[in-house]
Amino acid sequence: KGLEETGVEAVYKHFPGHGAASGASHEGYVQIEKTMDELRSWDLVPFQKGIDDGLGWIMIGHISMPYASSDGLPASLSPEIVTGLLREEMGFDGIVITDAMNMGAIAENYGSGDAAVLAIQAGVDLILEPADLDSAYQGILDAVADGRLTQERIDESLRRILRAKLELPQ
Repeated sequence: KGLEETGVEAVYKHFPGHGAASGASHEGYVQIEKTMDELRSWDLVPFQKGIDDGLGWIMIGHISMPYASSDGLPASLSPEIVTGLLREEMGFDGIVITDAMNMGAIAENYGSGDAAVLAIQAGVDLILEPADLDSAYQGILDAVADGRLTQERIDESLRRILRAKLELPQ
């Protein structure tokens, strides 16, 4: 609240929480070995409180959760986590930004274009630091052109971003 009172947007991170994670996403694969019920009872509590208090931004981590999600994707690329858990179940309609996509957890396992498309398909609004910006940008353009991403999905993120910009102090 203090940051926001001075015109700085506060960002909760790294959803769904790094506390119980093994590994470091800067270097490579990161995993949480908790069930969804365990995450709900502990790790997700501060995020839910922030959402209930009107939090506008959440940074999503590159954390895999084999006991909590079935798609096997890092949270930042997972529709099950971003759209299903964060947006639908927890009620978050603010901006979701990825952690840096040039980190080993993503860059060593996905091309920049594929990772950017997967993140947006998952429900992410902003892609932070892709390993190859041109490839990420072209991947998104190609995905819209071939129908893997819809204009409506892009507009959904655009509305959130514009809403945040319009709410900034003048």
